[in-house]
Amino acid sequence: MAFTEDEKDKFALMEGFGVPVSSLKSIIAMKNSDRIKANQPGVPKDSLNNELADWVLNARKANIDVAQKELAIAIKGDAKEEYPAIRRVMDILQDQQINSFSLVTGLRGKDK
Repeated sequence: MAFTEDEKDKFALMEGFGVPVSSLKSIIAMKNSDRIKANQPGVPKDSLNNELADWVLNARKANIDVAQKELAIAIKGDAKEEYPAIRRVMDILQDQQINSFSLVTGLRGKDK
């Protein structure tokens, strides 16, 4: 899939995304406020379509070329996420010998 320079610039400014590559152009085209509200199903990580492994590998390569340092990886989840999904992401990272990463969770609302 080819991206324009404008799409690349917009993508570089995004804080995060969670869609298959085939849906990436539509997410990039959204306003930030709409992107946050959009239903993003996640990056495929199953054995038949493991886009996550490809993303991590290519992001590490690009980061070394540009920043000359190791890429900081963060796994973001919420209270609805099941442990097996998080474990699968951790396994994908460890398959690429990434053993240091952050786990990011949302803040819980105050009890009323």
